[in-house]
Amino acid sequence: MTGISYDAYFPDMRIATSFCLLLGAAGSMLSAPASAANALFAQPRATIAGLPDCPAPPAPIKRLATQSMYVTGDKSYSKIDPKQAKAREQTLAPIQKFTTDVAHFANHYVKSGGKDVKAGGCALVWLDIWAKAGAMRTMAEHESQFVRSVNLAGWALAYAQVRNLKVEKDAPQPVIDAWLNGMARDMQHHFNGLKNVTGRNNHRYWAGLAASAVAMDTGTKSLADWGLASARIGLAQITQRGALPAELTRGRRARHYHLYAAAPLVMTAAIADANGVDLYAEQDGALHRLVRFATQSLLSPSRIAELAGVQQEPFNATTAVGRQNVAWMEFYVRRFPGRSPAEAMILKGRPLRDDELGGDLTMLARSLP
Repeated sequence: MTGISYDAYFPDMRIATSFCLLLGAAGSMLSAPASAANALFAQPRATIAGLPDCPAPPAPIKRLATQSMYVTGDKSYSKIDPKQAKAREQTLAPIQKFTTDVAHFANHYVKSGGKDVKAGGCALVWLDIWAKAGAMRTMAEHESQFVRSVNLAGWALAYAQVRNLKVEKDAPQPVIDAWLNGMARDMQHHFNGLKNVTGRNNHRYWAGLAASAVAMDTGTKSLADWGLASARIGLAQITQRGALPAELTRGRRARHYHLYAAAPLVMTAAIADANGVDLYAEQDGALHRLVRFATQSLLSPSRIAELAGVQQEPFNATTAVGRQNVAWMEFYVRRFPGRSPAEAMILKGRPLRDDELGGDLTMLARSLP
């Protein structure tokens, strides 16, 4: 691994005075940030007197217990059990609605250049309500931890879009910052204790992105460091052909999981790049190899089928789900246009949206010069 000084993330961290604040609802003592890091998209500034009236969010979920959608005993985690998938979908519906709507509010604010302060305010209102309720602080098992990490990435990336909306009365940002930090630290503790493959596969990369995104918001250096370390766990495993061995074990869904694993790695690299750390260059350009291998499989799955040892399930990049699975390409293409063999095919689906990555990635990737 390359030795990096992370002062590039938080230039005034060395001279900042740390202090602690207690988030009552979350029940956690947290270190307050000195300053946030550079974001990978626009963060419009505006001021409102107070928070607006908004539609009510889903009722906060304080404790999450869910299950895998895959057939019990299927070691490849590639065979979906329809009943388990339906039960999981019902359990997660309120969380998915929260993630989707917060991203939509935040996107409207950014797209308007900060003029749509009601949309920005409503993103803050929803986050504030869940933060004050101590939502998503208790996870029953690893599957719930994983679900939270993916959605935490989305919440932190959406929050980054509206964080510079100043609220003169009862500003919610301190409560939201503490809530995000608390969840991220609990997530970090959980993943640090894993000894099986989930401590080094796409689950870890998503947790790393969540940590990086929260650090981008709150300036928590330890989370930034952990997010980079998590990405490096993935980069170190990428083969010369661009494959991830842990995702090749996913049988007929190996193609899907290579795309799914690339998403948090590319977005973490984009955050790092905005703050002076070049993950793309590490491990002899491993991330480039993964992007090429994963996206090439959209044009022809023969290579990944050979390595996985099984024919791959169909993938349709023109559907909403298909476009979501490749939306992260907007930030790769912004940095490296023309480098992916499937770039033209993927970008035909614009706008590309993934609410777990902050929403409208086509718009966000274009929001900065």
